Amino acid sequence: MWEDVEFSILHPWESQPRQSGFSLDAGAAKEILRDLLEYQDRLLSMKRKVTALCAMKPPSKDPSTTAMHVAMVGDGNGKEGAFSYGGGHIDLQLRYVKELADRIQKALAAINQNEQDQTKTVQNVDPGAHSAGKIG
Repeated sequence: MWEDVEFSILHPWESQPRQSGFSLDAGAAKEILRDLLEYQDRLLSMKRKVTALCAMKPPSKDPSTTAMHVAMVGDGNGKEGAFSYGGGHIDLQLRYVKELADRIQKALAAINQNEQDQTKTVQNVDPGAHSAGKIG
């Protein structure tokens, strides 16, 4: 879904945003990630409800009830009903949210790794610089 869109998470010391795609600062990226994960939980809850709706049996076998049931749930033999189509849209949203959240998590992990590498470099230069912010 996101093959043609690039984004990056800015380091606090970078002054220029990425030229193609879009950029986020780390704080905004963490907030968006939190919101995406909450939304993903709501989507998963909806998916469970759709699964239950699609598993319903018609309350009676009369033709009008059966026709309404097929329109809402489907016939179980390939003809989908309204709830099935809704479930498909929820699946699309879940894939979209999961991919975006995964990319943000990957970018945040790369920033964290970069910061750890820089901390080790500073500590190798000045072995006494053990705490964050202590240089020289």
